[in-house]
Amino acid sequence: MRVKIFLLFLLVGSLISQTSVGGNVSGVWDADGSPYLLTSDCVVGFGDSLIIEPQVRVDMDSTFELRVQGFLSANRAIFHGGSSLRGDSGELEFLGCSFTELENGINIISGGAKVDNCLIQSATGTGISFSNSDTSYIRDSQVLYNGDYGIKIFQSDHVEVSGNILSGNSVNDFNHPALFIDSCSPEIIENNTIENNHGQGVGIWTLTSIAAPVIRGNLIRGNFTGITVVNSPAYILDNVIVANYQEGNYNSGAGIYAGYGSSVGIVMGNYIGGNYYGVSVINGASPNLGDMVNDYPGDDGLNLFYDNTFDGQTWHIWNATPSTLMAQNNYWLGIDISEVDATLYDDEEGGGEILFEPIYATPLPEPPDVNDDSSVNILDVVVLIEGILEADVIDPVTFYLSDINHDFDINVSDVTALIDIVVQ
Repeated sequence: MRVKIFLLFLLVGSLISQTSVGGNVSGVWDADGSPYLLTSDCVVGFGDSLIIEPQVRVDMDSTFELRVQGFLSANRAIFHGGSSLRGDSGELEFLGCSFTELENGINIISGGAKVDNCLIQSATGTGISFSNSDTSYIRDSQVLYNGDYGIKIFQSDHVEVSGNILSGNSVNDFNHPALFIDSCSPEIIENNTIENNHGQGVGIWTLTSIAAPVIRGNLIRGNFTGITVVNSPAYILDNVIVANYQEGNYNSGAGIYAGYGSSVGIVMGNYIGGNYYGVSVINGASPNLGDMVNDYPGDDGLNLFYDNTFDGQTWHIWNATPSTLMAQNNYWLGIDISEVDATLYDDEEGGGEILFEPIYATPLPEPPDVNDDSSVNILDVVVLIEGILEADVIDPVTFYLSDINHDFDINVSDVTALIDIVVQ
């Protein structure tokens, strides 16, 4: 009998602690009132504010929306289910929050949002989108297994995307990138790990206005394609773009896929390896892969091409346009200089000419000399382990030197292989 009474007490206590909310909301949602159950759409109105304290759970049912026109701040709160969390000209701040199974994800329309150390996963549609947004950022967050885009940025030049992990997105449509930048030019898209998504890793499209973002220092691996640019003069700098393909699908597998005439951006300092095709250029695109003719130092090539091979044929650059491509001053790793031309689909195969000479003269360190001290010893192991433990994406040269077993991943198997080499 005592057990039954105790269980009944727990059930009643649980019911008392639930708080039903709907309509206009403001004030503070605290742990004592958690979970908060939306019984209709909720609105934080203009001039109002809502503070959601740590460990508060917000259950949004299956159809309801939380819309913010004023100010919303949430710290380590849990949002589950519902239609969407919508910033409608409001200001939103999320720190350490989780958003799971929102039908339409998080939509920031005008206004701004600061998203830091959050988890956004399993939305039926897009994980988080920014449209005509003011200064916003998403940092050090995980965007996972969303049905459509992971992150979508539309006509919002001042959105920062840095330090995030995007994985498993585009579940419902492989044509949609994990990170989609449409008709805008954000300058900080950096230090993100974008891997194992069902569609493109990054997509950059000019549809209504120019899209010329700076894509810098990201790890883009294991996607259907790496970076796709459509009519975009993007600046693609110092990224690791490796092993992007769908097994056996020759329509997949471009490290960088550039199409249409305005795709005349700069590609410099990237490691492009292990894809089916390194850089594939179609429909009048003409990206600058290295130009030593002009005096501008920001387009001097220095890309590392390695083992972009499909069905036994290596194609580091595929130029399916009649235009001449500049690809000077790059590294062509693992092959002799005399073999470079055979890895380029150009005028000899029916495309446009690719000017790849002069080839960069200063040699890289030989793997596995990770720390570039002209010897292989325990110090290389230390540097490799430190690189794995660091949160930042490893720079392209260090990635190449650290990939001891050539599987385009840096992990404990590389440490084991390097220790074996040092011991021997």
